[in-house]
Amino acid sequence: MESNKNYHYFFKYAFLGAGFILLKTSFVSWFFPQLIRMNGEQLSQDLFVTVLFGLIGVAMILIFLTIKDKFVMARLGSQTVTLKKSDWELKTNWMEVESISLIQFVYPPLYKIKVKGSEETYWFNTESQFMKFGGVINDLSEMGNLVKKKKRELGI
Repeated sequence: MESNKNYHYFFKYAFLGAGFILLKTSFVSWFFPQLIRMNGEQLSQDLFVTVLFGLIGVAMILIFLTIKDKFVMARLGSQTVTLKKSDWELKTNWMEVESISLIQFVYPPLYKIKVKGSEETYWFNTESQFMKFGGVINDLSEMGNLVKKKKRELGI
């Protein structure tokens, strides 16, 4: 079972995309306010809006730079766990997994995993088969069922 590539890239690059959109909106609202219409009325130049959108855009790009290395593609088997980034791969067995848990309030399901002997905590996603109630997630995918089974068996 392997992480879904589409969701992997979505989670990894969502902050970067949103940050660029906000920076572009900030730029357009300052230099070309006549291009933006809200409720049928043309906007005027507003320093507060421009600075606010620009700062939020920069903050989102900084968040992207901070978390981009945490996302990995995971391949889970009954005995092995393989975590892979673009040029790096870690193969280990389930006994070496220190902790693995579902990150709540994130759709589709996103897990964090920590391997013994590594300082890093990595994030990986599963398929989009989940149930949510009030923001709380229950992963119903095959990969999620394997994680629950291994957590129960190994007490992690």
